[in-house]
Amino acid sequence: MAADEDTAHPEPTPVAAYATEGEADVAVAKLRAFGVDAVVDDQLEGGTVPIAGEDGVIVEVRAEDAEDAAAILDEPGLPAADA
Repeated sequence: MAADEDTAHPEPTPVAAYATEGEADVAVAKLRAFGVDAVVDDQLEGGTVPIAGEDGVIVEVRAEDAEDAAAILDEPGLPAADA
């Protein structure tokens, strides 16, 4: 294994795009509630609403979590609280 591979960080994988940072923050909170690390990548340039050609506000996760994250965001609700 090369030395670069030991410290390399894989590129985050986008799993959703939202019109506002607030919507993206809610999605990140939901993913974290399910144990998935997620971040917001704000692609808006100079405005608060995406225009043609802008992706908006992107939610990204680790590549290995992408499938689970997409499924979580498609489901309504939060995980059940531990009793």
